Amino acid sequence: MNFTKVLMGIAALMLLGWIGFALLFERVPPTMIGVKQVQWSGGGIIEEDFGTGFHLGISGYHKWYLLDRRTQFLTFSDDGDREGGAMQPALKIITSDNNRVSVDLTVSYRIKPGEANQLVVSGLRGVYRERVTSTVTDVMRAQLAQLTSEQLYSTVTRLERSKATLPVLREALAELFIEPDVILLRAVRFPPEYEERLQTKQLTYQTKLLANAQQAVEAELQETGTSEKEIEAAEKELRGTWDKQLQEVQSENLVQISEIYGDAEKYDRTTRAEADADFETMLAEGGLAIDKAEALRNSLRNQALDTAGGAIYLAKQAAENLDIREVTLNSNDPRVPTVLDLGELVDLLIGSEEQ
Repeated sequence: MNFTKVLMGIAALMLLGWIGFALLFERVPPTMIGVKQVQWSGGGIIEEDFGTGFHLGISGYHKWYLLDRRTQFLTFSDDGDREGGAMQPALKIITSDNNRVSVDLTVSYRIKPGEANQLVVSGLRGVYRERVTSTVTDVMRAQLAQLTSEQLYSTVTRLERSKATLPVLREALAELFIEPDVILLRAVRFPPEYEERLQTKQLTYQTKLLANAQQAVEAELQETGTSEKEIEAAEKELRGTWDKQLQEVQSENLVQISEIYGDAEKYDRTTRAEADADFETMLAEGGLAIDKAEALRNSLRNQALDTAGGAIYLAKQAAENLDIREVTLNSNDPRVPTVLDLGELVDLLIGSEEQ
């Protein structure tokens, strides 16, 4: 029971907090500019634009106005839906040469930053779009009426006029606390009879340009043909000169190559003969050195074997090579030592040191 009361108390506090927050604060969406008015004590409009977020606004004491901060588009055209006021009929003007023209154009604009509160103070909050439409109409008619028909159908001239008109329009809209961004002239339509004359004139002009271009092409072709002949003659002359120089250089090279081959062959024969003689001499000297070394080795070997150590070495080799399968000793022979006298037995078999 107590737990239920606690939950109800928390819910009541949250509800009171939400109601209090709603009464004390105003939310300004990201696409809007907030303008606050103090309704009591003659406070009036606060000279400040409030951006996105929550702002202090006591219900009943403050009043809020929300204005669109986004870029808006005003289009003049006979094509499209005109609901909402953003689309207006195509702009009708009379050119300086008294020709009626229908112009499609688009102007982008927005409320000047920091001046939305002034727009509300001036009482334009509900009518500034209509005022913008009438101002743009007046300025564009005055500016475009200064042009002739030929200037209007020139893309370059239209772009220059749009650029020159933008400062004039900015000054005119400043009174409404609005600033324009871009003026785009999208299409220009003349009366049907003038369109026909204009097309004929343009066709004549294009034909003239084509004729001039064709004449220029023929002149270039003639000049090109002359240049080709001159280049061909110069090429033949250069080819003859280069062929002569090439033949001369080839002849000189052949002579030099023949001389080089002769010198190389002579050097090869001489060098090979000297190398063969040196080889035979070195081969004989090497054989003699080998023979001397062999003789010296045999002499030194004989001298070494002629000593006591050599005799022992020969005896050792003889003993190692001795292969006595069976020895029969006659015990009745007085010359045969007894088996108990190992010294005499060894002397008998392998000889004594004196022997």
